[in-house]
Amino acid sequence: MLRQFLLSEMDETVKVWLGISAGATAVFLIDPGLQTVVLLVCLVLCLLGGAGKFVLWFCLLMAGLGLLGLGVLRLVPAWSSWVWSFAQFIIKFSPMLAMAFFLGSSLNTSRLLRSLESLKAPKSLVIPLGVCLRFIPSVAAECRQVFYGMRMRGIGINPQNLLRRPFECLGYVMAPLLVRSLTVGDELARAAVARAIEKPGVKASYLRVGLRPLDGVITAVWTLGLVGLIVWDLKIYGQGLGGA
Repeated sequence: MLRQFLLSEMDETVKVWLGISAGATAVFLIDPGLQTVVLLVCLVLCLLGGAGKFVLWFCLLMAGLGLLGLGVLRLVPAWSSWVWSFAQFIIKFSPMLAMAFFLGSSLNTSRLLRSLESLKAPKSLVIPLGVCLRFIPSVAAECRQVFYGMRMRGIGINPQNLLRRPFECLGYVMAPLLVRSLTVGDELARAAVARAIEKPGVKASYLRVGLRPLDGVITAVWTLGLVGLIVWDLKIYGQGLGGA
């Protein structure tokens, strides 16, 4: 039920706020324990939002890095500060990556644009944002097609070829990608014109958009929770400075 709400019923602007606020809070926090709490919450949202494969790979990567760190500490104890700093870096910035996957798996571009229009957002924001959100997945799909075509022709992008023939490999990728990007951009422009993007007035939509009471409750609880973590972190850090 909660997963269905996240995927199909929660307002898209609320999802964007969850992603931006969680990433910014994790970067602001200093205490590793509080950063870990934010990371765990973000991973749970990824699971509910349909990014379970990312969570699995992330957990496996963290387990591998943890074992590697323990091995390094046993072999070279003097590197303990470097290992700890690297672990803190991963914990601090991983929530941003997790929420990016959450938004990528659960965000509906059409509903997001309609929500922004219902909030009276300026067209100078809505139109470029819509173009970017629709263009990036198209370019990613074209990249996969380019790599697939290269493999079919026996041209592999591997470390050996990149070291021996870097410019040739770059040309194999960039030339078809640039051509396809121009084509995709033209198709997006035609689709926008066909949907009367140049015409003034309010556009009709079959999608139900707009903030509902439950969206407001979720936004308020989420924001208060993050503010509480920031206040707690400032209290802990302030006490540490006072004791020092």
